[in-house]
Amino acid sequence: MNRIFPEQLSHSLNSSLASIYYLVGQDPLLLSESQDAIFRKATEQGFDEKLNIQIDTNTDWQVLFERCQSIGLFFKRQVINLLLPENLTAPLQAKLAELIALLNPDLLFIFQLPKFPKTTEKQAWVKKSQEFEPHLPLVNCQTPSTEQLPRWVAQRIRNMGLTADQDAIQLLCYSHENNLIGLKQSLDLLALLHGDKKLTFTRVQKVVEQSSVFTPFQWIDALLEGKFTRAKRILNGLQNEDIQPIILLRTLQRELIVLLELSKPQQRLESLHQALPMAQLRENFDRLKIWQNRRTFYTTAFQRLTYAKLYHIIQQLAELEHATKLDFSADIWQQLDDISAMICR
Repeated sequence: MNRIFPEQLSHSLNSSLASIYYLVGQDPLLLSESQDAIFRKATEQGFDEKLNIQIDTNTDWQVLFERCQSIGLFFKRQVINLLLPENLTAPLQAKLAELIALLNPDLLFIFQLPKFPKTTEKQAWVKKSQEFEPHLPLVNCQTPSTEQLPRWVAQRIRNMGLTADQDAIQLLCYSHENNLIGLKQSLDLLALLHGDKKLTFTRVQKVVEQSSVFTPFQWIDALLEGKFTRAKRILNGLQNEDIQPIILLRTLQRELIVLLELSKPQQRLESLHQALPMAQLRENFDRLKIWQNRRTFYTTAFQRLTYAKLYHIIQQLAELEHATKLDFSADIWQQLDDISAMICR
């Protein structure tokens, strides 16, 4: 099995077109672009039909088997994209093995799986796939992690013929974490706006801020900076966009934990009401790999917050999360507004 990343798929397709592909992961952009790349190459080689099929307990296997064994009136070669569930029962595995046995030069299978653990790799239908395609390409379509994202963005920028400074890349990563579709749209817009193909922090910031859709990360930045009016406006925007409050709670909880990690005291505290220690802040930024363009936000927050205030806010968030799970109501947004004011004061 040949495990590759989506950005390596074009090179693999140029070398040869396989008869079976596995797309593993759940990132909408990576899945869509990988499918499109495979179908474009297949089209060049005479495949003229694409079929998407959701595989579950209601799948009509007989119809699918018959389709694989016949040539349609309006098509001769088919690409069949099969969306598989995470839990493949024994009956489903058996049907997949039957399906793969029907593989012929006029068929190309794409199997889309949420995950591909070792247990799946040992299943009979997977082994049968590898009999037909010993170097079967498995394309990793998982959303890049926070650590992987800067490299992914830098590579994407190079592939688009653009250049970008490190601060611009970091801002793109922070603004579009877990949202590669939004990231692609921002890069496409930046490429259209700037003929010199150079992406600077200022240019990226302008595009990000002009976005009509607010993100939880913009709310967090406003809180860290102590800009309550802006934080309130963003919070109202997120409410109008039907963002789930639990997402905001978890995002804020994570940032508060980062603040605690950054402020680990090197000596005994005299009082929980004293300001957060800034003596070793730069070293802690490096230790926790805080991106350069975000350090000023944390520094500003340090000048306002105390341990007592942080602990009180964390306790309130925990209580609010409990209330959210029990009984969602509009009052939760008011409490988020109150917490925003407390952080910004």
